Amino acid sequence: MTDKSSDLSDDIVPEAPRHSSFDRKFEPWHKVRKEFVRKEQWNKFVIRYVKRHLKRELQAEGVNEWSTDDEMLDIPETISVAYPLKCLVIPGDDILDIRSLCRDTENIKCYIRYLGFNEGQGSDRVGTRVHIAHNEVTSHPRVSTHSLVLCDRFQMVAKPNSQAYRYMKEFGPFHVVNLDLCDSLFPTTSGDLESYYNALYRMSAFQMKEMATPWLLFITTQAAPKEVDASQLDMLCKPTKDNVLISTEFAAAISDLVPTAALNTGTSAPVDCSQLNERQLIDLFGVAIGKALLKFCSTATPKWKVGMLGSHIYSIYEPLNVSMLSLAFKFSPVTAPPQDSTGLSSIDLPTPTSFNESELATKLVAAVRNISNIDEILAADPELKTRLTESSADLLKSAGYDRNVYLQWVKDGEQTSLG
Repeated sequence: MTDKSSDLSDDIVPEAPRHSSFDRKFEPWHKVRKEFVRKEQWNKFVIRYVKRHLKRELQAEGVNEWSTDDEMLDIPETISVAYPLKCLVIPGDDILDIRSLCRDTENIKCYIRYLGFNEGQGSDRVGTRVHIAHNEVTSHPRVSTHSLVLCDRFQMVAKPNSQAYRYMKEFGPFHVVNLDLCDSLFPTTSGDLESYYNALYRMSAFQMKEMATPWLLFITTQAAPKEVDASQLDMLCKPTKDNVLISTEFAAAISDLVPTAALNTGTSAPVDCSQLNERQLIDLFGVAIGKALLKFCSTATPKWKVGMLGSHIYSIYEPLNVSMLSLAFKFSPVTAPPQDSTGLSSIDLPTPTSFNESELATKLVAAVRNISNIDEILAADPELKTRLTESSADLLKSAGYDRNVYLQWVKDGEQTSLG
């Protein structure tokens, strides 16, 4: 569930928060496990990505859009301005996730520009919580003042004539896409599934067309196995079922995760959910969404490959066994260097990037098998929970929350109106 509040390092906000009049009650996305996701998944993989792919370009401090001074510096044309880490996000009202990203990338001096979608408020609506939080965040010297939060739904990027699509083209392509959803990509009997997948594929197609380097995709989505829609799950599973037929390696791997008889592979019958327990349904969804993205990317020219990075799950409503999945993917272009057909040159060209869909799909199964349970991790490691509690308290304090009240709330069991 997306954080309706956000915070960054202490130097982003004034000592006396200007938005103290806003309601500061704690919500499920303020729980310590969300800080685990920010620090141990999102920001960890972003930092690794920056070091690998952007390190040499993230330079030039305090100029042009990065300047916090009233007067803009006169920069010669021969001097390039910092090349930022470009992020597409679905921020909460306090823009916590950008704040935490800025905090955790301090040591690598990473510059950030973001485009956000918040259907309740936009950063151009003066006096709103998002507007105030956005001004605080973009006052940081490593956050671009050209960042923006649109008052719009992310799903609207699926429509080429929408303002959402226009801004995606203007701000993108993106190094990081973080879809922290309140709703679900998991097929259920309720919810507007088609609009989310339309937007996901439209955004991915745009990224593959415009990007020449790898990019990251984070998807946070509810998983409600008791409410599964078998027909929609079967549609999502089509690339998975096809792979079972054509790859013995993939078939063997997925059979260790879910009973393949339930897939009804090679027949017109849909997935038989009655043969799957609730965890197997979630695991099958994890494989299916990864495999669907892989299949989608493999049809592009040039091809792209998709790999799942370390991903996690945690419970959000135990009576119905509703969980939140926090999935991480890395998209990489499949490159083929040019070849000299004359034989006149003797240069050593790079080896073409290999693309073996069966191998990549099998790795997806292994990644799903290794999805970790954050609730279990925190219960088994009190020291880690303490560190994350303190970190989360600092983060929320910079967004205008009372740090001591938050610590007491965690101590009392993190109770919210949603459980």
